[in-house]
Amino acid sequence: MKSRMKFASAGAAAVLMAFAIGAQPRVAVAAPQLSIQSEEAAHPRLVKAIHEMREALHELEAAPDDFGGNKAAAIRDTRAAIHSLKRALYFRLHMDDEAIDRVQ
Repeated sequence: MKSRMKFASAGAAAVLMAFAIGAQPRVAVAAPQLSIQSEEAAHPRLVKAIHEMREALHELEAAPDDFGGNKAAAIRDTRAAIHSLKRALYFRLHMDDEAIDRVQ
């Protein structure tokens, strides 16, 4: 009977040790703080593309030529493309269109 108790105690201890060894400590991880700056830092090529498109837009707007009647459409389309890139860049921030347009 004593040998059974020793065996049962040893078995219970082995099971407890297995759980203790296999258990991973849980580390509390806070969700990363999302911001305009963090999104821009994560996607520098999108930020660069937006800046380059803005420069092209300014040159297009200042150009004396109407490019065969295509200038107005090109300006409209470039503005829409800039807005679309900004929507893509800041999508995780759940910004509305007005807020996106305010971001420089």
